[in-house]
Amino acid sequence: MNAVICNTDRVCVPRAGNTRTSSFGLPSEMLERAVTRLGWLGLLYATTLHLIHWTRIYSLPARIPVQTVPALVYVGLAGGTLLGLAICVLAWSRRIPDSAMLDAGLVFEVLAAFCVAVMENSNPLIAQGWVRGVSALALWTAFFTLVVPSSLGKTSIAALASALMGPLALLIYTGFYGNPLPEAGIWVSLFVPDFLCVIWAIVLSRFIYGMGRDLGKARRMGYYELIEPLGRGGMGEVWRAKHRMLARPAAIKLISPEAAGLRGGLTSTVIRRFEQEAQLTATLQSQHSIQLYDFGVTDDGAFYYAMEYLNGLDLETLVEKYGPIPAERAVHFMMQISNSLEEAHQIGLVHRDIKPANIFTSIYGMQYDFIKVLDFGLAKFSHDQNGLTVADAVSGTPAFMSPEAALGESVDARADIYALGAVGYWLLAGRLVFEGETPYATVLEHIAKTPVPPSRRTELEIPQALERIIMMCLEKDPTRRPASARELARMLREVDLRSEWDQSKAQRWWHVHHPEATGRRQPVQIEAPPRMEVA
Repeated sequence: MNAVICNTDRVCVPRAGNTRTSSFGLPSEMLERAVTRLGWLGLLYATTLHLIHWTRIYSLPARIPVQTVPALVYVGLAGGTLLGLAICVLAWSRRIPDSAMLDAGLVFEVLAAFCVAVMENSNPLIAQGWVRGVSALALWTAFFTLVVPSSLGKTSIAALASALMGPLALLIYTGFYGNPLPEAGIWVSLFVPDFLCVIWAIVLSRFIYGMGRDLGKARRMGYYELIEPLGRGGMGEVWRAKHRMLARPAAIKLISPEAAGLRGGLTSTVIRRFEQEAQLTATLQSQHSIQLYDFGVTDDGAFYYAMEYLNGLDLETLVEKYGPIPAERAVHFMMQISNSLEEAHQIGLVHRDIKPANIFTSIYGMQYDFIKVLDFGLAKFSHDQNGLTVADAVSGTPAFMSPEAALGESVDARADIYALGAVGYWLLAGRLVFEGETPYATVLEHIAKTPVPPSRRTELEIPQALERIIMMCLEKDPTRRPASARELARMLREVDLRSEWDQSKAQRWWHVHHPEATGRRQPVQIEAPPRMEVA
């Protein structure tokens, strides 16, 4: 996918000059792998020549003396061995630029084909019209053409020149030993199949290299190279990636127009809206908000974001795997989330999809249980009368959706406060506030049903003050909720806890329950759980 690239403080520009390519269009990483294959091919060629030759020699019937093997066979064997080892050393030494090394590989192809042809055609039975079976020359040329990439012109010239080595070697053999030339029919039967095989290999190589180039493009988003998929959800895909020049790890989120609610496809207004939301998100300075590196739009109409890659797990996975958490840890998490939301709300950015799956607890530098809030401003792209803001459909996750959002009314920061109360409920009770049989049933319960206090649904002790705060966040009337994330954080600080969740406790928990993250052996995957939407 070619892309239009935008970073967080400049306008979008077409991607150009950020990927080194050869004269025949292969990116640098594919060139490097091709040169490595060329080295292995040289070593395999030299080894195979000896295996085939000496197997034939020692399998000859006793009535055929070994001394009758023409000397030209050993010339071809020695020459092919030296060529194979030489190209192997050159390729693996990396002393020659990759493109030049692949050009040298084409010369090797022709010379190696000559050595094979000399060994194969230095046989008196060939000149007498004996059928030799599958031509080793054709196999070598076809194999090389399919394995080592080059431009169509260079590939064709080298492959056809290699096929010509068969007739040339037979001419040399007959001239060297003074034998008469074979009949025309023998020439046709010997070498026309070789040329046909080579031509088909050239055609097939174009498909293979074309797919390789397409795959290489598809695995690049702007300056980032996609490494492996991490998750797939209703809003698209998440990939682990790295910056190709800085080697910085990142998470790439791809969002299709359909997932973003753009059934009519991309327009200039939609792209402008996307750019504004991404740039607005990038202005967030809170350490507890996900850092946005780059964003852009691919040629096939998908939005993508390059974000920091986190070493931890989301709160949905945390509770599902380890159960409800102590009140002091829940307060620790909620205060950090409030810090992130308060800054966003101050600039008019409402998250609209606060849920455990969008909140990550991580090891951030030397800090444990460090919260990161994900997916700011990515919930929906659509239009208002001015063409740039406000969704025209209900969007969110039913289990954490505020009543006003479920009714399709306009929402403000207090919708995020409601969702954060539902997240706190999940952390403390290990259960959702409402668990309807269907998403629509859950939405209706958020609109009309009074929630059961979390203390009635868990055996863990929940301070009454904390429970009152959670239930206040879950009020149906937005005016009865905490007025802001800052106010919520103040209320949380005043909760009388038996103990605080400090760094020593957090570090101990991570070492016991999630040692692969503390050892940094493998970053934990960023998941993208399915996103349920109510249109």
